[in-house]
Amino acid sequence: MNRALILLATLALLQPAQAQVPAPPTVPPELMKSLFNPNASVEELLAATKEASKAGVPRQQIIEAKIIWGLRKQDTAWLVKILPEMEVLAANFDPTQSAGIKSADDIRSFIEYTKALEARSKKDEAGFKKHVLEAIWLSPAQAPLFAQTIEKGRRESKMETMKIDLQLALVSSTGEATTLADQMAGKKAVLLDFWASWCGPCMQLMPELKKKAELLAKHGIVVAGMNKDDQNAETVAEKVRDEQDITFPWLIEPADRPFTKMLEIESIPRMVLVGPDGKVLYNGHPQDPDLWKALQKIDPAIKAPGA
Repeated sequence: MNRALILLATLALLQPAQAQVPAPPTVPPELMKSLFNPNASVEELLAATKEASKAGVPRQQIIEAKIIWGLRKQDTAWLVKILPEMEVLAANFDPTQSAGIKSADDIRSFIEYTKALEARSKKDEAGFKKHVLEAIWLSPAQAPLFAQTIEKGRRESKMETMKIDLQLALVSSTGEATTLADQMAGKKAVLLDFWASWCGPCMQLMPELKKKAELLAKHGIVVAGMNKDDQNAETVAEKVRDEQDITFPWLIEPADRPFTKMLEIESIPRMVLVGPDGKVLYNGHPQDPDLWKALQKIDPAIKAPGA
């Protein structure tokens, strides 16, 4: 199961349907939906928390909404900012007021998880290990969420010193010989999307991929598809290109899978951001918020859709 699916499945355990979230009868259902909107921007969330407070929504539910939003976004700075609120909630947790988080130990586990994320951001491996293991101990049910963070951290550590051979011979879906160096000529970076026709999530994300390509082209970043079909890859990729009206580079990974091996691509969809020197700047799921953080390091003017 890929990272995004694990995260969504884990958070589904925390957040029931909006209609089931207990709230005073005077609180409009639309307000609760806004408070727990997974697609809300930080400004929208803060506005919703203010309205919820005025409307008499229990403080516990407001704090839970902040925690769930931070976990969904994997926003370390946000989670660190609300640590004092989490600690207050852990000390005063009332199951009858819960919006989905089941126990005080779950809150404590998220406190430890937040400290682990903060330690990782500071390159404190010992601190990261200490806090993430404590998080697992406090809430084994959330282990998939914590485990994927461990895997991501290890992968990022490897990527820090890794460089891709930009001169590796490739072909496009039309059979044209090319290289990543050719595709990146005069550009700031290339964002590779590894996909296959048999990968349902890959195909579902094609419209989003096209939007990324259009947006990033304005910032000097080229998006390129990298097909991983095992049989008739050029024919299959070209068919999808025609059906999806793809206008950006549509490449085929060589049969010996050099990128898959080097980048440890065990599941797709996967996106990899590569700089003009071949350095790997991002390696993860297309819907991971960290992708946009990596893109913004190249050009701060880049904004994620909905941001």
